[in-house]
Amino acid sequence: MKTPVTSKSLRQHFTYNWWVYLLIALLAFGLVDLLYTVTAYRSPRDKTIGFYVYGYVNDTGMSAYMDNIRETEMSDMEEMSSVMLAMDDTYGPMQLMTYLSAGEGDVYMLPREQFLNYSMGGSMVPLENDAELMALFDAAGVNLQSGWRKETESGENHLYGIPQDKLPGLIQYAYAQDGFLCVPLTGGNQENAMKFLRILCRDMLTAPPEETAADE
Repeated sequence: MKTPVTSKSLRQHFTYNWWVYLLIALLAFGLVDLLYTVTAYRSPRDKTIGFYVYGYVNDTGMSAYMDNIRETEMSDMEEMSSVMLAMDDTYGPMQLMTYLSAGEGDVYMLPREQFLNYSMGGSMVPLENDAELMALFDAAGVNLQSGWRKETESGENHLYGIPQDKLPGLIQYAYAQDGFLCVPLTGGNQENAMKFLRILCRDMLTAPPEETAADE
């Protein structure tokens, strides 16, 4: 004989079995989240640009600047964004190594210490062979000597980074201590990375208006 369902029996049921329904709800939420993660559209690697800064980023200004580039000069990109890495002495280096190892980020802005470590280890793209980039600085009379480093294994000297202090306009958007702009070998999107680097350097060769710099 079936036990009739009453309000009392329901209360007893939920009193002793509430955790079952909570578990079911959590599992359902997890499955939905996993399904979204797996099926959500992601832009192809060669259709994105990531500017990774080991320092400070003016999110509002940088986002507006990169959106403008995407609309006017790199319209084939689906996504352009900046990422600010942690400046913590413990977590920051681990985060940087993880991003570089995973091939994330197309152009990096690194403090001098991190730039030296990775460039001398052969992890960055030599920039001196990009004729358009070199012509840009030659025309402006800018000396990039401090960006040249000797790669430890091969002993070869290459221009691995663009010194931040040669780009006075960059301070309004991003800053790294004694920073250098560089392109990692692991990025897998080198052509677009170099194009973005050329545009960024071109635009930042000029210092920001005094009132803008003061606001920062």
